[in-house]
Amino acid sequence: SACKRLQSPPLYFAKKEPDNETPQRQESNEICETVKAAFSNIHDKIRDAFKSLTELSLKDYKWRSSVFKSNEADRLMEKSLARMRGEDASYVRPMDAADEKIGPLGRAERLSVSWLSKVIEEEANRAEYILERDGKLVRPIEASGPDEDLGPLATLEKKATDFLNSIRDSERERVMTKTLRPKDVEESKRGPLGEAEERAVKTLREFQESERIRYRQSQIRGGDVVRPIDVPGPLGDMEMAVAEVIRAEKQRVKDREKNLGKLVRPKDATIKGPLGEAEIGAVEAFQRLNDEERERLRNIQRLLQERRPMETESDSLLGIMEAVFVGIVRAPQMLMSVVARVQELIQSVTLDESDLQRLNSYSSKKQATKDDEKKEPPSL
Repeated sequence: SACKRLQSPPLYFAKKEPDNETPQRQESNEICETVKAAFSNIHDKIRDAFKSLTELSLKDYKWRSSVFKSNEADRLMEKSLARMRGEDASYVRPMDAADEKIGPLGRAERLSVSWLSKVIEEEANRAEYILERDGKLVRPIEASGPDEDLGPLATLEKKATDFLNSIRDSERERVMTKTLRPKDVEESKRGPLGEAEERAVKTLREFQESERIRYRQSQIRGGDVVRPIDVPGPLGDMEMAVAEVIRAEKQRVKDREKNLGKLVRPKDATIKGPLGEAEIGAVEAFQRLNDEERERLRNIQRLLQERRPMETESDSLLGIMEAVFVGIVRAPQMLMSVVARVQELIQSVTLDESDLQRLNSYSSKKQATKDDEKKEPPSL
């Protein structure tokens, strides 16, 4: 646009130009060509850099994918061997626990790992599509074909795009129909703004209706105050929830007095109430987490015991280093056990004649019994 303004003079200076271009026109053309070449060069460099990064990203994906598949194959092999031995395979990550022993952390990790794996696969497909288009930028939703399932990023982009398009279409319809409020647009063409306004207006109408009923009830009762809990509506529901909390706390104070002033937790009160139910849920969740982590600790200890370098690869550097370190640590223990045994031998006394005779007779009887068992022929 700047080049066009340089090339075309204002209308009040316009006049019939000769066939040959003027020096000023030639200079403006040269400036425009230089600017275009500079921008084109910058664009090509950016595209080449983006293409190089895409190639590196694709190579990194292939390497990580091969490592992941190899580790997963080893993991499945360990599970198969453990199943043949009649036991569960040892694990480190919470998501690798057995289905009957998996806890909240394991489930959360499985979901997150599954989602990230889909994102990585989707981005790898998008990188290949970018390379096919010679480095041109491709949106996640454009990399998926019409018959293919959308990946996580493409799904998020589609939801965001549909949300903005619905707002745009509803606002365009509101302008064309000259409708003031978004909720007054036809229901089939109403957008998110209209739905939000409709919900807000509905809630306010419920408040207004409940307050009108409460006012009428107050007039009928001769001006007595009518509590919101006595009238159906949002305020009544809120007051009911607060009243349940207060009633449970009053009962907990009475339970504390009966318990000689000792603290009574909400979950241990006679009336648990919302706070007691919340505490019960939190304690159960914490107990599940505790059990899950204890089981994982036992599996980590077993895994470390099974995969010690001095046991599996004794000739390797790690195996030799562990053997030397363990020997250094165990040497004082062995020395102390030898010293204790020597002290025990020093403090020992000689047996009496009667004890010595009993010991000899017992040993001779035992030896005779063994000889008889050897001489006895086997029964048919």
